[in-house]
Amino acid sequence: MEKRRPYPEIVVVVASAAWGLFWIPLRAFEHHGLNPGWATLAQFVAPLAILVPFALVRLLRGKPTGVAQFRSGLLIGAAVALYLESLLLTDVARALILFYAMPAWGTILEVVVMRRPLTRWRLVSLLLSVAGMLTILGAGRLSLSMNIGDLMALLSGVLFAFGAVLVRQAPETSIFEQILGFFLYGSVAALVLSLLPLAALGKAPSLAQLATLAPWLLLAAAGFLIPVMSGIYWGSRNVDPGRLGILLQVEAVMGIASAALLAGEPFGAPQAIGAALVIGAGLVEVIGNARAAPAEAEAECTSTYCLSVGSCPPAAPSDGAG
Repeated sequence: MEKRRPYPEIVVVVASAAWGLFWIPLRAFEHHGLNPGWATLAQFVAPLAILVPFALVRLLRGKPTGVAQFRSGLLIGAAVALYLESLLLTDVARALILFYAMPAWGTILEVVVMRRPLTRWRLVSLLLSVAGMLTILGAGRLSLSMNIGDLMALLSGVLFAFGAVLVRQAPETSIFEQILGFFLYGSVAALVLSLLPLAALGKAPSLAQLATLAPWLLLAAAGFLIPVMSGIYWGSRNVDPGRLGILLQVEAVMGIASAALLAGEPFGAPQAIGAALVIGAGLVEVIGNARAAPAEAEAECTSTYCLSVGSCPPAAPSDGAG
């Protein structure tokens, strides 16, 4: 008898909630001497240092390591690097809402690049995402207010939507390959960001600071980053895309609530309305995909959430009618 997998939905919820709290250790590292650009770089390099020995073992055994995942690793790695930077350079609520507006970019990508039809569900999702972005940016006051952190969060959602397309096109890639490619090429993207002449990113830390923080960075990598990424990838393969899209919204809720409670960040009507609109956009897309799945079972799945997890709803069973 086939052994049942242990509640992948719980794994996804726990991992997603943990990502929503990641701003806490990230800001702690910044407080202890790592400026924004270098704090982000450290979150990629530390896990990579742990994964490289395992990659070498796989290489000696003739197994793929994940180095070949260049395009998807660079796009998604750059997206997450920008997102982590934004958590240090703007309010957590703003960063989360602008990043989670990715259904808007996913819809534009589907319609313009992939020539998918603009269904009413996609249109509603697009409008809700844009409305949420405009609300959090202050369009209601007739003036858009954006800082460099806001721009990074916005761009991160765009890059993630494009990178998700490539992940979807390689469903046979193992979880280890996906994770190593993510941290490897994310390190490259984060290094480029840290070297940019942006005063907000700060100067490189001293060797003494790195030596002091290295054990804590490795602990965060081994105890948080690698398990969370593995949990999301593993759970994603065992949860249908529609349900997964809803579960991943836990990150936004957890991040916004924790920032308001623990960091005293502002959370009023604009933040609440913007969050509701963006989360609503994700739910509308999930509902639309679920309704469209039977009719498009044999077509390639290209929704933002399906793309990001590398799986699609199963095809509807044949009724034997030929």
